[in-house]
Formats: sequence, structure tokens, C-alpha cells
Amino acid sequence: MSLYDPERDRVRIAGVWLRWSLRWIALPALLGIFVSANVDVRSLPLIGSERMSAVLFLDGQAYFGHLDDSGETGTLTLRDVYYFKNSEGGPTGVAVGLVRRGTEAHEPADGMRINRDRILAIERVGNGSAVALAVQVERELMHASPGNVSLNRTSVGTSAALAAQRVAAEHDIERAWIAAADQLRKLNDLVLPVSKTEAQTITEKALGDLRTVRRDALTRLANQLGMSAADAEAYVRGTDPLLEGQTFANDPGVLLAPDIDAIVSRASLLYTQVGDAAAKQLTEPKATPAPTPSPRP
Repeated sequence: MSLYDPERDRVRIAGVWLRWSLRWIALPALLGIFVSANVDVRSLPLIGSERMSAVLFLDGQAYFGHLDDSGETGTLTLRDVYYFKNSEGGPTGVAVGLVRRGTEAHEPADGMRINRDRILAIERVGNGSAVALAVQVERELMHASPGNVSLNRTSVGTSAALAAQRVAAEHDIERAWIAAADQLRKLNDLVLPVSKTEAQTITEKALGDLRTVRRDALTRLANQLGMSAADAEAYVRGTDPLLEGQTFANDPGVLLAPDIDAIVSRASLLYTQVGDAAAKQLTEPKATPAPTPSPRP
């Protein structure tokens, strides 16, 4: 009786595994290598870079985020969503500002479901685009963790990108200050119902108030960037004098991260309020006191 058992023959077992490997592993791997010549590895899940999509609506609105499009329903889902607001005429030099969705009154929290019949086009957002850089800085401000292993990893702003946004915001704050101060000076060139001395007093106080708004904006910017109280105070003390008198008229427009843009927008609003209050004092004629009635006998 033979003691040979083919089911336990190690050479035979190794041959079976080798054939299985060649059929199910090696051949697909070779096919993958061939196909990879036409595939952008950066777009692959787990190992590729972030894939942010721009969803363009028929009404002209655009939303940006991570797209979940299974193709099984009449809707698609966009997560980590940002969109544009109108900023035309603002100090940033960009006609739009970026808003992070989720700050609305109803506080949407589970993504944005979009009906397909409202969509004009879907496009890929470049990772080096103004939108992508602003979103990355916003994530850094929110202390978001970068995705290392993920089906769609998230990118967080670098220190260089954060510094670029800080400088852009400083210049925007100063440009808005210059616009408000120039408006006051133009009013002083008119024939006013107040005396020159009164006009000068009103204007100097308003300019002082505008400087206070600028310093407060720089303080808020420092706090947003995570500076300590001592560092923020030193930053404001050093930066505010450097901005005085600068116009930054030739600076290119920069799309700011939403939280930084909010600081610039608030400063612009307060500048306007200070300027309007001073303009009212400068241009309103003083009330003429009513004559005292003569006593009758």
C-alpha cells in the first residue's frame, strides 16, 4: 500500500497556490500597471489628494465640497460645503467672499442634498485654486485634522498659506480705513453748516474712532490666528503703526477664509457707522432756538 497522499504533497500544494496567485493577483496587477498609465494616481481613494467638487446650479449659484454621487437616486450629497456671497465693492478686491455652510439659522449638519435637475455642471476644484486655499486655511483655523487614510482625505492650510491670509486681511482692513478717512476729508472740503473749528473737532474724533476700530480688528485677527493675549497685544502694537498711511492700492485681490473675511467685513461695517455718524454731525445745521415770546401788558 502506497503512503503517498497527493492532497498533502507540499510541492503540489505550492504549485496550486502559485497558479492561483498568477491567475488572481499577478495578472490583475499587470493589468493595473497598464491602466495606470491613463489614470491620475492623485485621484485615487486612500492614497490620492483631496478631491473637492464645484456644483454649479442653473440659477448661477455655486457650492463647493466633497461630492457623494452614488448615481442611484435623483439627488446627490455635498459635504463640508462652502459657497460664495456678494462682496463687490468691499476692501478685499474680490467680487465674492467665501462662506462656510453650517452657520445659517437652521444650522445644517448632515450635508447638502441637491436635486439633479437643478444642476448645470459639476467640476473638479483645483487643489491650488483660490477656493481650495481659502478652505484649507479655514480648516486650520478650526483646528481640523488632516485626513491621512480616507476615501477623500482633507487638506489643511500650511503656515505659509495662513501667513498670506493674515497679510491680505491686514491690508484689507487698512484699505477700508483709508476709504472711510478719505470720505471724511472730502466732507471737510464742502461748505458746512458748522464752523471750521467744530468740523476739525468732529473729524479728529471720528479719525480716532476709526483707528480704534482698526486696532480692534487686528486684535480679533490675532485671536483668530490663535495668538496668546500677550502675543496679540504685541502684534497689534507693532502692526497698527505700519499700516498707518499705507494704501495697498496695487495689491491683488485675495479670497479670504470665511472666519478671516468676517473680521474684515465687520471692520468695514464699523468704519461706515463711524463715518456716517460724523457726516451727520458735520452736515446737519444746528437747530435755531425758537424766539422767546414778548410779554403782553
